[in-house]
Amino acid sequence: MLLSHEELKRSSEIDPSIAELESTLTEYYVDITLRDGTPSTLKIVRPTTSPPDGSPLIALLFGGGFCAGTEEQMTPYARGLARAFGAVVVSVKYRLAPQHPFPAQQLDSFDGIKWAASHAAELQADPSKGFIVGGVSAGGNCAAVVTRMAQEQPLAYPVTGQWLAIPSLFDAEVVPDQYKSSFISREQNANAHVLDEAALAAIRKFTKWDNTSPVRFPTLFRTPLSELPPTFFQVCGMDPLRDDGLIYDEMLKEAGVKTRMNFYPGCPHGHWTMYKGLEISRQGYKDVMTGIGWLLGKEITEEEGFKALAIPGA
Repeated sequence: MLLSHEELKRSSEIDPSIAELESTLTEYYVDITLRDGTPSTLKIVRPTTSPPDGSPLIALLFGGGFCAGTEEQMTPYARGLARAFGAVVVSVKYRLAPQHPFPAQQLDSFDGIKWAASHAAELQADPSKGFIVGGVSAGGNCAAVVTRMAQEQPLAYPVTGQWLAIPSLFDAEVVPDQYKSSFISREQNANAHVLDEAALAAIRKFTKWDNTSPVRFPTLFRTPLSELPPTFFQVCGMDPLRDDGLIYDEMLKEAGVKTRMNFYPGCPHGHWTMYKGLEISRQGYKDVMTGIGWLLGKEITEEEGFKALAIPGA
C-alpha cells in the first residue's frame, strides 16, 4: 500500500537538534533567484573570523525523499564542519514534490550551488582550499547529479570532492548490465525499517521522475566518470538503497576515482539520525566528519569530529 504524502513527510522528518549558536560562528540567510525566476534561500554557516589559511566551501543538500525536509536539517552538520575545518558551509534549499515534481529538486540544487560558487568571495570562502558538494539520501542524489552537471556546465570553481550518504542513484532499468546481478537490495530490504519499498513507491509517484534522464540518475550522463572528484560514501546494509551506493562506488573505482566507503551492516536507512544514542549511530556521525576531512585533505580524529558536531542526544 502506498504511503500518503503526509505519512511520507512524517516518516522523513529529522530533528535538526539545533542548539544555541556560539560567538565563534556566524549564521545567516541569503536570498537568491532560481533559473525560472523563483526566489529561494541559502543558509550560510561560517567562522566569525576566517582562518589564516582560508575557508573551504562546502555545499550541503538535505534528505526527505524529494518530498519533505528543509535546509535546516543540515544545520548540525554545517556547524560541525565550520567548527572543525573553518569551512564556509552553504545549506541549499530546493522545492519539494508533489507540488514541484522532478527535476525541480536537482535543478534547484544546481542553481543554489552555482550561486554559492560564483559568490564565494562574498561568502568569505576560498574554494581553492576545497569545494565539497554533499548530501544525505535524496540530497545525496542531488549532490551526485550536481557534480555530474558541473562537468557539462562548469561552476566558477571545480568541485574537489563529493559526500554521498545513503544516496538514491539507480532504478532497476538504469543499472548497467554488468551490475544488474548485484542490484538486489530493493528486494532484500523491501520491508526494512525507516525506508521500505512502499515508501519508495510513494516517492516515485510523487516526484514523477524520468527514468531516461541523467538529471535523476547520474550514471546516464555521457561525460566520463574518470573526471569526477574523490567521493566519500556512507551506505547502510538494511536499506533498499544499499546497492545504489555500493555499485556507484565500484563504478567510480573502476574509472580510477578515489573513493572512501563507510558501510554499516544491518543498519536501516540513515540510522545515525533516526536512532540516536546507539554506538553505531555515533559512529555514523563520526564518519561524516572524518570522511569529509579526507575529502579536504585534513585529518581529524573521530572524537574531535564528534565533539565538533555537538548533536544533543547523539
